Amino acid sequence: MFLKRLALLLALLAPTLPALANHIFIPMDNSQKEHLKAYGLCYWALSKQIEVDWLLNYKGGAFALEAQPSVESELAVRGITFQTISEAQYTGILSEIADPNANMDVMKLEKVPKIAVYTPKGKQPWDDAVTMVLTYAEIPYDKIYDDEVLAGTLPKYDWLHLHHEDFTGEYGKFYSTYRFAPWYQQQQREAEAAAKRNGFTKVSQMKAAEAVKMQEFIAGGGFMFAMC
Repeated sequence: MFLKRLALLLALLAPTLPALANHIFIPMDNSQKEHLKAYGLCYWALSKQIEVDWLLNYKGGAFALEAQPSVESELAVRGITFQTISEAQYTGILSEIADPNANMDVMKLEKVPKIAVYTPKGKQPWDDAVTMVLTYAEIPYDKIYDDEVLAGTLPKYDWLHLHHEDFTGEYGKFYSTYRFAPWYQQQQREAEAAAKRNGFTKVSQMKAAEAVKMQEFIAGGGFMFAMC
């Protein structure tokens, strides 16, 4: 009789067992097959108002979020390595991270950032390492350049990415080598046209004004990553 009751109890509990495994764990160490796609997945989750925990220095900077069918489906479609773990397992991970001797921490991500990449409009994603990565990761971004910065659009964004930019208006470090190349001369013509269009007599004046706009963006709380 006892065994029958136990079997009945387990049968009744069976539908609720998946609820015990209620966290998605996304490792970011060598076990991860799609690191860039994992970042994109987290961006997607935040856009759906699903909070994400970023486990700094744990398993390569792993991510954890609430287990939902839509999340698991998206992970599978993107080919991302993940595990479904229980509340108890996740509590154990958090305890390990909280150890005073561990150089780890948890950062809760709640808001999806609006990203701008400072790059000429004519460049294709595969011509630009940053936009190529963002495109592959499926993280949305806007391309902005001279006109947009001078028009005051920077406050619309949370994050601005710069490449190896030269704001002196001297057309970059490749002038001595490529100044006679057609593609380089085209870039020079475009820069001079942009300066004229925005009321400047010299490209150097335009770039200096853009640098001031970016300084104001940072002072106002914006984030900027500038390569080199």
